[in-house]
Order: sequence, then structure tokens, then C-alpha cells
Amino acid sequence: MKSTVENLRLWEQRIRERLQNGMTIGEWCKKNGVSKPQYNYWNRRVREKQNTCKETGFADITPILSPDDKASRNLVLTSDFQIFFKSIRVTVPSNFNPAALAGLMKVLQDL
Repeated sequence: MKSTVENLRLWEQRIRERLQNGMTIGEWCKKNGVSKPQYNYWNRRVREKQNTCKETGFADITPILSPDDKASRNLVLTSDFQIFFKSIRVTVPSNFNPAALAGLMKVLQDL
């Protein structure tokens, strides 16, 4: 039996795919053998989860920069890359720590 977290992830994916395909709820339910009440239940659960995530606050972090760093603090180097997840943007420097990035990805998946 799947955990609630696994079910939420599964239904997030199903709902996203239904929307991307432009199907109505009725069409999708019929095609996938799911009742409308079941779909609506999981749709509500997914929305609640997403709303809970949006309510999470973040603190501003002000880096302490040397005078040499101040000129380049708004630049993103071409070897850097960015990860976009929901409304979160993370810039990963070229000299990133793979273990730290893996930990960050786990945290993002749980949001």
C-alpha cells in the first residue's frame, strides 16, 4: 500500500498530465477508470498541500561580500546553472558540492 506522500505525488502528476492534455475531469476519469469523487478528493488534497507550501515563509539572507565580490554579486556565471521548482529558483555554482545538492533536491521534493 502506498503512503499518503506517494499518493499525493502520484495524483499531482496525474492532475498535471490531465491539464496538459486539455482533458475534462469526466474524460480523464473515464479513460483512467477513476470515479469523479475520487478524482475530486485527490485534487482537493493536492491543492491543500500546495497551499500549505505557499504559506511557508522564507527569511532574507544577506551575504557578506568583499569589495571584489560586490561588483559581480548579481551575475550568474555561464558555468553556473539554475533549478526552478514551483516558485523557487536556485542558482547552483559550478563548484557545487554534489552531496549538498542531493540534500537540497530531497528538501525540494518534499515541498
